[in-house]
Amino acid sequence: MTQDNDNAIKRILTTEVKYIIGVATFIIGVVAPYYSIKQDIALIKENHFSHMEMMTRDILKLQEGKKECDEKYIELLELIYNIKK
Repeated sequence: MTQDNDNAIKRILTTEVKYIIGVATFIIGVVAPYYSIKQDIALIKENHFSHMEMMTRDILKLQEGKKECDEKYIELLELIYNIKK
């Protein structure tokens, strides 16, 4: 009789362990992609910010170049205006 009880207990415990393993596998299967997606989003944001910084530097360089061109344009206009007088 104890053998039957032992076998019944083993079957119940085996079923419970299989259930727990199944639940843990399901949870890991759901949570792992979440963290992977979270890391991908963080990488995309970091990449986006680095591109924004590069574009900001490029815009500043272009503005400096435009300022120089405007100054030269004003000098040329002054020369032309003085020649016509």
